[in-house]
Formats: sequence, C-alpha cells, structure tokens
Amino acid sequence: MKSMSLVIPSYWGSPEGPSDVEDEILFDHPTPLNKEGTLGRLLASLESLDSREFKIVIVAVANVPRLTNNVISRIQEIIGPYRARYDVSLLHSQNLDRLRRILLDKEGVSQATCELISLGSYPAVRNMCCLAGILNESEITIFLDDDEVITDRCFLNKAQEFIGTERQGHLIKVVAGYYLQPDSYKLDVSKVPAWRRLYWNNPSAMNEAFELVIGRPPRLKPTPFVFGGNMVIHRDILMEVPFDPLITRGEDIDFLINLRINRVTFWLDRKLYVQHLPPKFSRPAWKSLREDIKRFLYERKKVMDHQAIEGVSQEELLPYPGMFLGSDLEERIMRTNELLKEHYKELSDEQGIHECKVNIDLAKNNPFKDVDTHAWLRDLTGRWQELTRKVVGWGIPN
Repeated sequence: MKSMSLVIPSYWGSPEGPSDVEDEILFDHPTPLNKEGTLGRLLASLESLDSREFKIVIVAVANVPRLTNNVISRIQEIIGPYRARYDVSLLHSQNLDRLRRILLDKEGVSQATCELISLGSYPAVRNMCCLAGILNESEITIFLDDDEVITDRCFLNKAQEFIGTERQGHLIKVVAGYYLQPDSYKLDVSKVPAWRRLYWNNPSAMNEAFELVIGRPPRLKPTPFVFGGNMVIHRDILMEVPFDPLITRGEDIDFLINLRINRVTFWLDRKLYVQHLPPKFSRPAWKSLREDIKRFLYERKKVMDHQAIEGVSQEELLPYPGMFLGSDLEERIMRTNELLKEHYKELSDEQGIHECKVNIDLAKNNPFKDVDTHAWLRDLTGRWQELTRKVVGWGIPN
C-alpha cells in the first residue's frame, strides 16, 4: 500500500453561531464552539476501513482569529480518543506561524512565498491540506471534509488503485471521487427558487454533469468537475500545482482547471464515494450569489487566457462549470439579480434590493477583466514550488 495522509479541514466559529458581521473569513458552515460538530462522526467512520496504514492530519480553521486557541483545544478534545488508534496530528495557524518564521529566518525563503502559508480562505486552506501531505512525505494525499462519513470499507484500496497507472496515454496522478447526498449523487432540484431557475440553475447543470460522468460507464473517466472533499492526489502534483488564492469559492474545480493548464487530467472513479452530511445553514441569497459571480468572472478569464491548451475551454468544461463560463455570463448575472430583486421587493427587503444592484454592478464593472492570469499563475506556481521543495518531509510542526 502506498504511504498516505488523510487530510481533513475543520472549520469552527463563535459559540453564538454564525454572524456575517463578526465573521472575518467567509466559510459556509463553521461549527459553533459549543456544539458537537461533525469531525468526531467522520473519525468514528474510519473504524470501518479495512486498513489503518495512513496518517491523519486535521487542519484547524477558526473563522475569527481570536478564537484560534479555543478551536485548537476543542479539536484536541475530539481527536483525543483516536490518538491511540491512529497517527493523528493537528495543523493550525500557530504551528504554521512557527513554520513560516523558520522559513523566513533560517531558510532564506522569500516573504512573498511565505504569504502562501495561510488559513484565510478556502483555497488557502486547501493549500495547507496539500502542505500537510508534503510535510508528511506521503506518496498520496486524500482530501476529506469533516461533514462526511466513509461507509465503504474498501475506500482506501479504491483511492489508490489507479494512481500511477496509465489510461489513454496519460499517467494517472489525480483521482476524484464523489458525494452521496446522502443516498444519491444527484442534487435535489425540487426547491430551486423561481429567481434562480431561468439563468442560474446551477443544481440542474451540476446534475447534468453528474449523470454524464458518475452515472455512466466506464468506471474511470476524465471529469470537468471535482469534489474538494473526495480527492486523491499524488505528491508530485501537490509539489507542482497550487490552489489559486484569487478564487473565493469553488476552489476544487478551479484547481482542476489549474491542472488542465499544466496538462494534467483529473480522473473520476465511479466507485469512489463518501457520504456527505452537511449541517443546515443559511446565508442571504444575494451574498451566496455574489460569491458565485466573483468566482465565475475570474474563472472565465482564466479559461479564456489559456484556451489554446487542450482541455481548457468553455466547451470542454460543459455542462458544469462550463455553463457559467461563456460570453453570456454578464447577462446571466444581471437577469438573475433582477429576478432576485423583484423577490426582495415583495418582501420589502431594502438591503436585499440594494445588494442585488451591487451584484449587477459587479457584472458591469468586471474587476477581473484586466487580470493577466498567465503572469499571475506563473508567479504563484513559482512561489508554491519554492515552498514545497523546501519543506518536503519535515513532518507536521509541533
């Protein structure tokens, strides 16, 4: 069996629950510190695996920096009972700070490179998940999320089955699984609101993509989408290609695009699944929509800048995310927000109306239209490779 790390980010917030005013970092559903959370449930599910030849790294994320000590203590409580059974360690802002200082003061690594050591966003957290596997010098790193459970005792065998083999003339170094939500790979589209259905029906687009890739043979095939909480990545790839900090969410599919830019194919295994059991959470519709708007405006620019590369075009990313990467994106944004604005008018929600106007202005004044993603990715990749080559095999810092 290949050496492997299971890396699990765990997001925590104030005991009072989510507050968009208080939250300094926008994560979907950080667990309040006074709640049980889902991490223990995932760790308990590992008991069903037919092997224990792996390391576990929990990446502790506080959505407000002042809560860091509390979050570390809370996660240590949860993982305590598992330390006798597993090689489990904790990566958090404090030991990452120590790592950063060593790199700056003793190893001569640049300040710009050390800025990549961060837990300040989804892509930053994913990069620290990559770093965890690199620090452990694991041949493969398996990305899980703490709101999942593993129900297939053969999960680890399947996860490594194809890594290092060849398909269609390509050496496989990245494999994606998928989510059962909780029993089907398809999303429930019955409650998609009317304002979303015409121009921004991403659940339907995702289901169309899921049916084409997950729902049909062969077992292993190239995929235009991935799930961040079920990815298997060889160390060679983690060392070379980072997640992009300019994306605010959807960092998993954006990473897939980064890999295609580097001529690496992401393959999906129809037998590699986890059960996804996220807690319920709510956020104003305009805010979730805004995060998607920024994501797709930026991602479209990246795709347009690199579309000469095979696999990097809107057409090759259809039906999802390609539906939102075309020349009609601005129209989709404006029409969707006009419909949402009418919904807010019916509710006499003045803030909602105002925020929809802000969203429309985002489309009109696209902040990413002049970003040179060629230059940005060259710089980002150079810094990432400087970092990873320096720390490989160091182990998780104390």
